[in-house]
Amino acid sequence: MEILEELIGLQEIDTEITQLLHRAANLPEAAVVKGIEAELAGLEAERSRAEIEAGELANTVDANERGVGELRTQITRLNAQLRTVIAPREAEALQHEIAVLEGKISTLDDEALIAIERSEELDAARKAIGESCDATSLRLRTARNELTTAQDALRATLVDVRARRDAMADRIDVGWLQRYDARRAAHAGTAVARLVRATCGGCHLDLSPSEVDAVRRLSPVERECPNCARWLVV
Repeated sequence: MEILEELIGLQEIDTEITQLLHRAANLPEAAVVKGIEAELAGLEAERSRAEIEAGELANTVDANERGVGELRTQITRLNAQLRTVIAPREAEALQHEIAVLEGKISTLDDEALIAIERSEELDAARKAIGESCDATSLRLRTARNELTTAQDALRATLVDVRARRDAMADRIDVGWLQRYDARRAAHAGTAVARLVRATCGGCHLDLSPSEVDAVRRLSPVERECPNCARWLVV
């Protein structure tokens, strides 16, 4: 077999390896995993925000309850004073202070009630988020298993193709292999192409009739496309 025929056969295997590596780097299963991971991260962030808000609401309820207790203690003390005063102006001042404190109690009670109602809403939301997280985590495990299966299949295929490549390369002279590797690197992965009628399979440009005749008369080491300098199989 002519050396360029052997090299183009080797190149076909190298191209297959390149395509397999590209597939391995761009598996649709990997994109699915990435998408589900982002979805789960969003849910976890939402759950974290809900947990923080729930904690803040609980703190608000506790603080307001303590505040109400302190205000009621003050009101109890003022009521005791009110029973002992005789002067109308002093009694009126105490009553006004008691009314102000009762207004503060009402405000704190209202705030606590709003916080409790929001906490109940958050409880339902946190439960829904938790269920979504569980379902999404299950989908992620399934997707990762599918990705692993796809990666294992590709690795097995690559092992087989590389073994074929090694077997073919072993039959080719080392000097030719070195020249082939250098030329392939310089020509976007295509070191050798077929001449189909008058068209180079590498650059896809047509050769003139005289160029075709000249190429056909050259030895393999010299047989190049005059346009792209790739080896030509004729």
